[in-house]
Amino acid sequence: MGIFNKVMASAFGLGGARIDTIIYTKNIMPGKRIEGICKIKGGNIEQHINDISIGVYTSYKQEVDDKIINQVQRIQEHIIKIDKSILPDETYEVKFSFILYKRVPVTIHKSQVWISTYLDIKSGKDTSDRDYINVGFNDYMQNVIDAILELGFSLREVENEYCPAKLNGFNFVQEFEFIPTRGNFRGRLDELELVFIPTNTHVDILLEVDRKVRGFMSFISESMGLDETKLRIRLENSRKYSFDEIKNEIEQLLKIYS
Repeated sequence: MGIFNKVMASAFGLGGARIDTIIYTKNIMPGKRIEGICKIKGGNIEQHINDISIGVYTSYKQEVDDKIINQVQRIQEHIIKIDKSILPDETYEVKFSFILYKRVPVTIHKSQVWISTYLDIKSGKDTSDRDYINVGFNDYMQNVIDAILELGFSLREVENEYCPAKLNGFNFVQEFEFIPTRGNFRGRLDELELVFIPTNTHVDILLEVDRKVRGFMSFISESMGLDETKLRIRLENSRKYSFDEIKNEIEQLLKIYS
């Protein structure tokens, strides 16, 4: 029976050690620390655990052969070295703590983020655990979003989209799409799209303005892409920006190009 258990655990992972990840951090935000614990439960046989890999993942849309498919992107990976044998039915707990990348997307509308924890077992089948997490806006992101809302826009959609330019180092960017529903820009703009590109020294806020065009040149302008204008605002990490500063900067740019 012992040999049978070893074969089943090694080849198929049946009766082998299992891992369960628990996230302690309540308010998870890009650029902030995330903490939790990994609980390893021994199986039917003794197994040697090499390490634990904690990966942060998201998905994005990509058009391939005229079809929209979902792709998976690993944002970051945190390795915990174990190098320990786990006895049958033994419980072993390991705490973890690491900084969540600033480029992780927030979980709003259709955007999802999850943590997959993999247990690397010597001469055995790796096991894993998946936990979805809620990632909220950090301070500068919240100020930017609130400023746009106060200027009369409504947030229509948030999605992770394929980006061949890899602006943030990944295969996607998270795109926020707004429409003007009141205020000075209603009737002057069709929509406003926003992308955050954070770095170690600054944050670039990329804006794409879709101007509302009317009259004789409307069709020509739209077909040639002349109704779209790409703008950029840079916020330095070395200083704090007030809500009013951010709002005024965005408003002045939109007035110029609307």
